[in-house]
Amino acid sequence: MSSKPRQSNRLRRFARPAGLFSAAATLVLLTPAAEAQRVRREAAETIVSIYDVKAEPVSERVAAVGSGRAREQVTLTTRVAGVISEVLFKGGDKVEKGQVLAKLASEPEAIAVETAEAQRAQAFDAVERYRQLNEAAVSRVAKAEADTALKVADAVLRRAREDLDRMMIKAPFSGIIGLTNLQVGDYLAVGNPIAPLDDRTTIIIEFSVPEAVAPQIKTDMPMRASLAARPGEIFNGKVAAVGTRIDPVTRTLSVRGEIPNPDLKLIPGSTFSVSVQLSGQKSPVVPGLAIQWDRAGAYVWRLKDDGTVERVDAAILARDGDRVFIESALQPGEKIVNEGGGLLTAGQKVKQLGS
Repeated sequence: MSSKPRQSNRLRRFARPAGLFSAAATLVLLTPAAEAQRVRREAAETIVSIYDVKAEPVSERVAAVGSGRAREQVTLTTRVAGVISEVLFKGGDKVEKGQVLAKLASEPEAIAVETAEAQRAQAFDAVERYRQLNEAAVSRVAKAEADTALKVADAVLRRAREDLDRMMIKAPFSGIIGLTNLQVGDYLAVGNPIAPLDDRTTIIIEFSVPEAVAPQIKTDMPMRASLAARPGEIFNGKVAAVGTRIDPVTRTLSVRGEIPNPDLKLIPGSTFSVSVQLSGQKSPVVPGLAIQWDRAGAYVWRLKDDGTVERVDAAILARDGDRVFIESALQPGEKIVNEGGGLLTAGQKVKQLGS
């Protein structure tokens, strides 16, 4: 009988560690729940930055490609035939309006001017003599004939000077003159090209916009252009003129833009990428960092009066740098989470940065 109690004692001694093990296991199983509660408590104190919602017209740009030309451009020609006696320019020279660029041999024209000047002087002297004489000594007919002869002499002189002036090729406006192959002694027929002349202080860009945005294009609207060969450089200008008809084939509207070119850096004939900014209806504008995404799409966190956040769906309309135009139920002046919204949940309380 003494052996049975000893066996029972051994069983009881073995049972104690088992009881301790069960308690420890229970404690380990409770730890994840406590950890989750601790995470929720810390998340409830998330610090975020806040942004006040604004409403602005949607900034939309219509893009096109166009070719540039000088504000004024012409290919110089001669109005009369003749032999070149002087060439007074080189290709690439900057010339002023009225500057003589080339001369044609003009001896006969110069002689005609001298003759006309002499005839005019003779007619003028006759008029002056009749004027000094007594009216009784000179008939009215003689005086009238003298006056008429003076007027004819004046007309002949003007014509002779005009003929002489035609023998000189002058710049019709200030600009840059191009290359020429003319040399002294060359014969020029009427209409023969001499050299191109461009006023490059302003570059005109001709382009077309789609019919859908044609009603929104107005004169003086801001315009940006960049060279196809150098896309990194941006040149600002404006819409100078708008066509009046939609092309029935291309369904586009012709537009003319102007780009200032005071340093003459831009060259006519270059290809430009053009964009015109259009103003649409007002919509909420938020920072790009405020936009969150999930399977349902884009959204933002709106801050409620009790300090908690709620989800507001947002459809992106346009981007302007780090600003985003959206379509949503937000109203101007409402507050949304800017930074720190990545781990938020609906109904969670947040703390504003700096408060």
